[in-house]
Amino acid sequence: MSSVGSSLNSSNRQTNERGIPTRCNCGKAVDRFTSNTVKNPGRLFHCCPMGSEKDKTHLFKWTDISVVEEIEDFRDLFDVLLVDNSEFHKSMTASETILKRHTSRVEEMEEAIARCEEKSMECIRELRVIKAVFVCCFVMVFMYLTFA
Repeated sequence: MSSVGSSLNSSNRQTNERGIPTRCNCGKAVDRFTSNTVKNPGRLFHCCPMGSEKDKTHLFKWTDISVVEEIEDFRDLFDVLLVDNSEFHKSMTASETILKRHTSRVEEMEEAIARCEEKSMECIRELRVIKAVFVCCFVMVFMYLTFA
């Protein structure tokens, strides 16, 4: 069954499916055969095993046409992927720019927090000094009122 006559009118039996067919319209898996006709000697084709020369309802498709369709579809997909990749790179560049801005802003905020912490510690030290002066004054007033 590796060689089947293929003098059939293929236009009536070709599938609407592009690329290398895997199933016939009837649902059966297609096989690949080699033409042994004078018109197409040695040319590969895909055909439903249920089909016959008289039955035009089953799949028949030349393999070289299928391969060309596969390559065309792959090329179209590749072009789309190139565009998508280009858009992705643009998006990544924009995201990196935004990330750098946010990183810079975070660093500014961390520096501001550090300055606030320093000022808070300075205020605490000043409050301790004021507290010590207040306690000292309170003790002096208490001693003055007690001994005077």
